[in-house]
This record gives sequence, structure tokens and C-alpha cells, in this order.
Amino acid sequence: MKNAKVYAKRFATLMRRIKAKHPVQPTEPAEPVAQLVVAFLEWNASRSAARAAYDRLLAKMVDHNELRVSHAHEIVAILGKQYPQVQERSERLHDTLHDIFMREQAVNLGELTKKGKKEIRQYLGSLKGITPYVAAQVTLRCFGGHAVPVDDRLADLLAAVDAVDSEASIGDIESFLERQIKADGAIEAHEALMTWRDAGSGRVTLNGLTGRTKKKRATVQNTKKKTNKKKTKAKIKTKLKTKAKTKTKKKTKR
Repeated sequence: MKNAKVYAKRFATLMRRIKAKHPVQPTEPAEPVAQLVVAFLEWNASRSAARAAYDRLLAKMVDHNELRVSHAHEIVAILGKQYPQVQERSERLHDTLHDIFMREQAVNLGELTKKGKKEIRQYLGSLKGITPYVAAQVTLRCFGGHAVPVDDRLADLLAAVDAVDSEASIGDIESFLERQIKADGAIEAHEALMTWRDAGSGRVTLNGLTGRTKKKRATVQNTKKKTNKKKTKAKIKTKLKTKAKTKTKKKTKR
């Protein structure tokens, strides 16, 4: 990430403020497949909405295998059409569960306990349909791997308060945060960041503002560019008029 040293100081300050305002008590993880489903529901959605959505799934499905064999449109119907990115989320969840079944001949990730942490992260990251946030959360919470889950909403907020480079990718931000947060503090940091992400008007920032999104930041930047262009054009017009007047005066004198 560009200017990593500068952003490291800003992020450290932000994390101190977040932990002070949003103290959290880390919760126990679910078994890996259940945690994977929960992570899918939390990706780009609030955790309260994810918990309610998971309860709806459990009420309709016998187990995770039934969820696997369900069509995406059936999952959409349970989650509700208003759920964020519901079509994409349902398709990805279905594809990931099916890929697990094809590899393991069961909807079970128990065999991963026999692998090293790097292998586990690679395995999860290679599953069809999975997102970096889901892979990182399952790695962190279920297998003790060093990971800091980042979704689009968290990335936008971090960029909005200038704690990370606004041009950085999700992968760049994950790598950056993993260098700033020690492995033994990763779960606490993840919980704190998610609480901050979901806090709305109670969200703490570096600059006292309630984090602008990247889109809004871009709009502000574009507005400044337009203003500067207008000023430049005005200056050019003024110079041209001045030159024209000077020429007119010279001709008059002659």
C-alpha cells in the first residue's frame, strides 16, 4: 500500500479510539461450516441482520446440506429481496457449499484441522464463490490463523477516514491490517472493527466526521477539479482580454 508508514500511524490512532468507544467481548466461533455461512451473511451486511438471516435459514433448512442443495432463488426467498446483494450472496453461498461437498464428499471442513494454517487459508480462498472476507473470518475464528477480515463496507469506511489508501484493493488492505495487528489480538480487533462498521452515527473517526464513502469522496474530489477548471478557464479568458486591450491600445497610438 502507498504511504504505508503514514497510514500505519493513522490506523493505530483509529483503533485506539474504536476500542475505547466500542469495547467488545469476543464470542465463541461456531463449527467451521456454520461460521462460513454466518460470515457470508455478514459480508457487506450488518451483523444484526446476519444473525436474523441465519435464524431464518435454520428455521427453514434441516441442515447445511439442505442449504447446499437449495437453488439460489430459494435462498433469496428466505433471506428476503431487501437483503444486501441478496442474489450474488445466495449464488456465492450455494457455490461454496457445493464445492466443499465435491471436495470432501460431505458439507464438512473437519479435515482442515490436519492442515497447516497457510494451507487452510489457501484451501478456503480457493473455494468457488467465496469472498476474501469469508475466507479470512473462517481462518481466523475457526482455525486460529492470522487474518483480519475486510469487506467492501469496512474498506470504504477505513478509506473515508484516511486510515488506508483510498485506491487500495481489499487484498492490499487485508495485508496492511495483518501487519498492524498481532495474531493474538486479531479476533478482538476484528470484533471491534465490525462493531465500528455497524455503529452508524456512533462511529468514531480520525477527523471528527462520520466517515464519507469512497463515492462521496470521489464526488468531493470531482467538485474540486471542476472548480479548479473553472478558475483556470476564467484566468485564461482574463489574460486574453488583457492582451486584446493591449493590442487595441497599441494600434490606437499608431
